[in-house]
Amino acid sequence: MPNMSLTNREKLIVLITNAITLYSKKMEEGNMPQNQSIVDFVLKSIPGDLKSEMSMELIDDVFSQISK
Repeated sequence: MPNMSLTNREKLIVLITNAITLYSKKMEEGNMPQNQSIVDFVLKSIPGDLKSEMSMELIDDVFSQISK
């Protein structure tokens, strides 16, 4: 089977999805500070080596897909 490594964009999509899911779960449980925005939470969860490829458009796209 060929090596099917994820691209950095694909990794970011997975990480953003996981962060949004965790944010939502913490909000439901009341374990999230009131002043913590979802964007800040997502940005804090992205490893430094991928932050340069991160964009608000990508966060919006992923959030839009999850919300459907």
